[in-house]
Amino acid sequence: MAWLRKHVKALSIILFSVLFAYFSQFAVSNWLVKKKIKEDVSVLSQLYSELYRQSFEQMRSLEENLLYQCDIDDVELLSEAKDENMFIEYVDLHLPNGRSCSIYNSDQAGREMISISSEDEIIFDKVSLILSDNQFEEMRLRNEQGLLRFIFQQPRNFLSSCNQCLYMVVKVNGREISLYQRNDLPYRQVYSAELDGDLNVSLYINEDGVEYLVGDLVTLFAGLVILFGVLIAVGVELNQSERKGLTGLLNEAIESNALKPFYQPIVMPHDNGYKIVGAEVLVRWRASDGEFIPPDTFIPLAEQNGSIDRITDQLIDNVLAHLNDIQVPSGFFVSVNVSPSYLEKFDTAGNILRKIEAAGLDPHLLSLEITERTKFGDLNKAAVCIEALTDKGISIKLDDCGTGYGAFSYLHVLNIDTIKIDRMFVDGIGLEDFKNTILDSILAFARESKLHVVAEGVETKVQADYLIKSGVEMLQGSYFGDPVPFDVFRKLVDSDDLIETQNMALQ
Repeated sequence: MAWLRKHVKALSIILFSVLFAYFSQFAVSNWLVKKKIKEDVSVLSQLYSELYRQSFEQMRSLEENLLYQCDIDDVELLSEAKDENMFIEYVDLHLPNGRSCSIYNSDQAGREMISISSEDEIIFDKVSLILSDNQFEEMRLRNEQGLLRFIFQQPRNFLSSCNQCLYMVVKVNGREISLYQRNDLPYRQVYSAELDGDLNVSLYINEDGVEYLVGDLVTLFAGLVILFGVLIAVGVELNQSERKGLTGLLNEAIESNALKPFYQPIVMPHDNGYKIVGAEVLVRWRASDGEFIPPDTFIPLAEQNGSIDRITDQLIDNVLAHLNDIQVPSGFFVSVNVSPSYLEKFDTAGNILRKIEAAGLDPHLLSLEITERTKFGDLNKAAVCIEALTDKGISIKLDDCGTGYGAFSYLHVLNIDTIKIDRMFVDGIGLEDFKNTILDSILAFARESKLHVVAEGVETKVQADYLIKSGVEMLQGSYFGDPVPFDVFRKLVDSDDLIETQNMALQ
């Protein structure tokens, strides 16, 4: 039972695909049959109607050209009519004096003239269509000079290996005439068309015919539907397994404090070089095998399952513990990324301030960066929280400015003192096709709004020089140092080596 509950979604998908494949077979087979035979039936129907029409014309032409003497000339004309029409099997002529001839014999017709009832005769002027079991058998033209007769061969079913799988009904002047043989199995109509004003053709097929025409295709379709359902179910299972596995591992990592803060330096120009004035904290998760799990794998999951707030609280605890273990210059700060939902919680400000007070630290050391992967649900709640934090000296920065949900609209509502320029606006600096319009607009807005500016993603001296000349106060990026564990970062802050190294590198 537990196994069933665990896999209910995948099993439901497979069951649905099986039911869909089963119940859609009739519709699919009907569509395939219509599509497969529509053109053939249309062509055949037009062919048959044209042959009948041709038969009328031939019969009237013979009426005018025959000598009605059953001589060699008459027999030759009869033979020509038969040869010109594949539908005609036999032609003969019967004279009033009892003499007859045919395409084979000038002395005596070889086939008997059968008497018919009025129900089996359709009359068009002097020409009659003779029916037998509702099928065309003969065409006769009678005048004072004699009786001309065409005997038709029955059209061959174009499903040559399935003789009674389908039959055709031709409606002439309201009278239905059948083509092809049929059996007692149920048939369904799959085609109907009006070829001209007085001739309508319909085609009926039974299940044997459907199987003959499209049985393999229907089976293939059903198999593909079920296979597709199974593949989706397997994908769902794998995704659930992966996400459940990752969720479980993430919870274990939080419980064991395995998510560690890494610090990337933030610098300012100083004595022809740069000095470290702060750092951004980036969370890193080292798995048990020593490999790092990328943040873009577990952070979105944490945001989705609600564990991001636990991660943030734990990260702040670790950062405060590290700050208590390091001597930093005046004005130094460490920025921790927080989600909008974290700032909307009523107890966030109180909890952070209590942590700082318990650590005996100056609140100015801590800075919060608002990430924009998700948007604010309630700006008013966030504004109250931020106001309580900034009153105590905690700086609030807007990360990736210009790329997220709220961007500049947040700056009008929230007490934000610093914006961070995303690397997408920095990457093009120094390239021939670099367009600085957006970057200059952001910097102009910052100046007008008296906001501090940090530029992220700085990788070259050209980028650093351009940004400083444009009025950017602080820089961050691999040019000044990649994110490193606290032990490494502490050595950089405690010594002057970094400044000297940067001086050498930047001159």
